[in-house]
Amino acid sequence: MKKKLIISLIAVIIVLGVAFAIGALVKEKDTLQDMIIRIESAIKEVLGDDVKKQTETVVAGTLKYADKEGNEINYHILKTTYYEADPSEITGLNVDALGVLINPDSANRCKEMKIKNWDAALYEFDEHSYLCWTDTPEISYVLEYSPEAVPDEEIVKMAESAETLERNK
Repeated sequence: MKKKLIISLIAVIIVLGVAFAIGALVKEKDTLQDMIIRIESAIKEVLGDDVKKQTETVVAGTLKYADKEGNEINYHILKTTYYEADPSEITGLNVDALGVLINPDSANRCKEMKIKNWDAALYEFDEHSYLCWTDTPEISYVLEYSPEAVPDEEIVKMAESAETLERNK
């Protein structure tokens, strides 16, 4: 009798857990913009109206490449929008923008270099490396790859073949 009661109780708990999980997934329909609005509202509520948004960096796109063995190279394009911050303060590599993908300070090694006339850095982690460069304060690029599968020299060649975006002036 006790055994049946415990099994029934466990079954009820599992059913309730599944029901809550399904409810949580339905709520996940919030858009990124909705989440940003809620975060900004909470920040203003806690810190007041004197706090102003400085910048916003998003991954504008990611191009994925793979060879026959399944080795992948991800080409990320980062877009930074400036609100209160001054984009002219960004000279060289926009390390702050890279934070949406990696933490440059936690890299095992960093090799600074030039890609064409752009300041660049190759951040090496345990399993992946990231070749990063900034075209303008608003646009940065990151090539993510496994150095075991693709030599750094080939990634640098790929980056050097990049062209600047044509902008309407």
